[in-house]
Amino acid sequence: MSQFAVGDNDKPIIHLVVVELHHHSELIRNIVDVLGNGAFRISIVTLPGIYKDTGLTGADDKAFTAHLKPPKESVGSFILRMASVFESADILYFNTIRHFWDELAQIKSSAPSIVRVHNAHCDLAPFEHFDKPLLNVFGIISHLVRKVWIGGEWRSKKKLLRKIDYFMFPNLAVTDYVKNNKWLLSHRVLPPVLPFGFLGEACPAIAKGDGEVRIAITGKVTNAKKDFDLVYRALKECLGQLNKPVRLVLLGKAADKQAQSVIAKLKSLDDTKFSLDYSESYVPAEVFEEKVRGVDFLVAPIQVDTHFRKYHEVYGKSKASGVDVDILLYRKPSLVISGYQMRGALDSVVEYFEPTPSSLAQMLTRWVNERTFEQLADKFQYLHGYQRDAISNDFYQLCQDLIQSRKSS
Repeated sequence: MSQFAVGDNDKPIIHLVVVELHHHSELIRNIVDVLGNGAFRISIVTLPGIYKDTGLTGADDKAFTAHLKPPKESVGSFILRMASVFESADILYFNTIRHFWDELAQIKSSAPSIVRVHNAHCDLAPFEHFDKPLLNVFGIISHLVRKVWIGGEWRSKKKLLRKIDYFMFPNLAVTDYVKNNKWLLSHRVLPPVLPFGFLGEACPAIAKGDGEVRIAITGKVTNAKKDFDLVYRALKECLGQLNKPVRLVLLGKAADKQAQSVIAKLKSLDDTKFSLDYSESYVPAEVFEEKVRGVDFLVAPIQVDTHFRKYHEVYGKSKASGVDVDILLYRKPSLVISGYQMRGALDSVVEYFEPTPSSLAQMLTRWVNERTFEQLADKFQYLHGYQRDAISNDFYQLCQDLIQSRKSS
């Protein structure tokens, strides 16, 4: 563990070592954006491809140092070569752990360690949560033989997770779900003070001369993740009751056969009250941002029952949806399916609909005709706890508490 340096505000600077060997580049960017304010010295241990996808450049170097694995070096060798970085950490933070269990277990550090869990069922209670076991029985048996018995995945994972001191989850709903199921001792579960997203800057509204109300659904256009058929049926039911035309903006790739079926249905709706904006190719970040800033509100028809690998996961219980990030970053009120309940202050900028066409149709009618989204948009100014500085301060205090607890034990 390093000796604290002192920052400009006389607060000790915490050396945070972040390990990401998988794919969550957007969360690495989020960590730098939120914590790169001088209170932390951030070291990122990662792979070249992940680092490239973060979009971080030399201009950000004052906030962090990146340690990248050369292409021909094994992960095990890379981890051993990073020994001095790990030993100098004040906090060791595993942003994602999906593979390399044995290699990561080699890390030696006296610092408190935290792992961010993305799929609670898969990581903490896999045996009880196989996805559709009767339908997938042969695939599950193959997985158990190849990955679990021969590959030793559960054994290696358990060994590594025993070494890690603390666990953090993406939001309060997942945190409470894990604690209620008692999959971890309560003192090992940290409050979710470093969420996946933060409150973006307020931007002036984009003028729309035609008076239409613009609604967006983010993410790839697939019924596996979002119930687009529910949206189609709700719109079909309510378009005749709306006092303004509606433009639905799909902010995700709509290229495969399933997506084309979704698009065909939506295009069949009454074009005097409805228009559709979509892309058959990848939506670049700058295009996504421009379009999402021009919408009035989001709709999140999340398919709450999902799977990760062979394991059943539930959005809003065992894992979080990216809609939380979109709501915060772009300050967009949202209509969210009732199975995905927000917790805490974020609940003040959303309303819920039951997973039926009539329920969503009623909510869309009220939000469009009464401009409910404008009333909720005003509440973003009160989400102080999601501002970058507030998140950084809360995480800093948590880290200091963990460090002091380690010193006194």
